[in-house]
Amino acid sequence: MFNIISAIFVAESFLKIIAYGFYWGEKAYLKEAWNILDISIVFFSFLTWTFSFIRGFRALRALRPLKIVSKNEKMKSVLNALIEAFPSLMNILLMLLMFILVFAILGIQILKGT
Repeated sequence: MFNIISAIFVAESFLKIIAYGFYWGEKAYLKEAWNILDISIVFFSFLTWTFSFIRGFRALRALRPLKIVSKNEKMKSVLNALIEAFPSLMNILLMLLMFILVFAILGIQILKGT
């Protein structure tokens, strides 16, 4: 099943490259960020086909749904919003970790004798 889906993605990317051109041209395939993601997913799928004995590349199959997301404008805007919010989320995570660290130190000081 995964090989059929990968074959469809490879065929789609190949047809887009033929239609738009690979790098040169006004609407070239690699001039859009989503197409770069698509070609990298196709590349890793090709690697899993070629080097099936390497199990580490199989984990990259989880990126295949991102190829489908790139076709839906609403899902693309949600994913872009999550990517833009990531630095702020990292700041909140850092503050949360510092808060937990304070209480961890306090808990060790209070409960170390029991």
